[in-house]
Amino acid sequence: MIESSENLLNQILARNPDMQREELLSMVERKKQESHGLLSDEGAVRLLAQQLAGLSGQSVNISDLRISSVQAGLSDATISGEILSMSQFREFQRSDGSSGKLVRVKLKDGSGQITCVFWDSSAEIVEKEQLATGSRLRLAHGYTRLGLAGEVEFHLGSRSTIEILTRTQATSLAASSHETHESPSVSSSPETVQVRIRKLQRSRGENGPAWALCENEEGLTMAKFWDDNKETVLSMGEGSVITIKNPWITERNGMVYLNAGSRSSITKETLVDIDSPPPVTIASIKPGPKLYTTRGVVIERTDAREIETREGRRTRVSNIRVEDGTGKIRVALWDNLAQIVESLRMGDAIRLTGIKARESSNGELEASTVFLTQIEKS
Repeated sequence: MIESSENLLNQILARNPDMQREELLSMVERKKQESHGLLSDEGAVRLLAQQLAGLSGQSVNISDLRISSVQAGLSDATISGEILSMSQFREFQRSDGSSGKLVRVKLKDGSGQITCVFWDSSAEIVEKEQLATGSRLRLAHGYTRLGLAGEVEFHLGSRSTIEILTRTQATSLAASSHETHESPSVSSSPETVQVRIRKLQRSRGENGPAWALCENEEGLTMAKFWDDNKETVLSMGEGSVITIKNPWITERNGMVYLNAGSRSSITKETLVDIDSPPPVTIASIKPGPKLYTTRGVVIERTDAREIETREGRRTRVSNIRVEDGTGKIRVALWDNLAQIVESLRMGDAIRLTGIKARESSNGELEASTVFLTQIEKS
């Protein structure tokens, strides 16, 4: 066994003086057999340490687990690694009516990689910190289980802790009028951004941000307002032109977000107007993080259907195909927007504000709605 396991075995025996080492080793083997091969030696010892001696990562000096050795069934594990990718921050409603929050992070070390699932307060910490791909984290007091795809996942709940070991700057916002376009390799956040709020919504959770779909002459972006700025922007309302000082930029699941938190300030502008960017042709839409406004005629539609996401959240999705004379594109309508398909008919002219494009597995361009996408008949 590795050194950390030996340390735990000795501490278990010290707290259980009537137990023989051979008996304890037999219990380790039984734990491994009960897990049907999912627990390593160290994982089985850690579980016994909690059950027999009340030991946890806080009371035992155990080195971090290597990601390749992480097995399902651990209830108090610690890992460290570098961020490979991050999903979009999500809010959802549980079956008991309470609201939940979720962020998925792919973490790697020298031995392998693992999906880490941050729940509720842990998800809020990840969202509020200026983290990006390449940042290094230490995740303590997490638990492990098999995900829907049969892979081991590392989960973080209310008792887990997150330590930022090193930090990389987040990706710059392409829509900022204060960013230089001559140095695309430089990642930085703009000092000020001026936008109009097209659509605004309060978070379902008490501590979550206010969300806004914003626009300026450069295009569209999603913004999140935290702390005192949440109530401030909600009081300003949709249609307001605002200046955000000291925002920061995050990238989640291939999308760029503008954030305003405790170090930021927002001001409503009464003498400034911003023109909405005109719709683009379907032929000019390209895959990437940019949000587009386009318009066209509905030529296909499918009824909404309910699906279950990888996170176990049930949602609805429908599809339409739109053409404008320059091309055609399929658009997936998610969540509440899926129901809009019931009011659409073949031949309806519509305007889509805030859709994201990607390339499908067969090389076809397709788009999907995001949170606060607007769909209007025109």
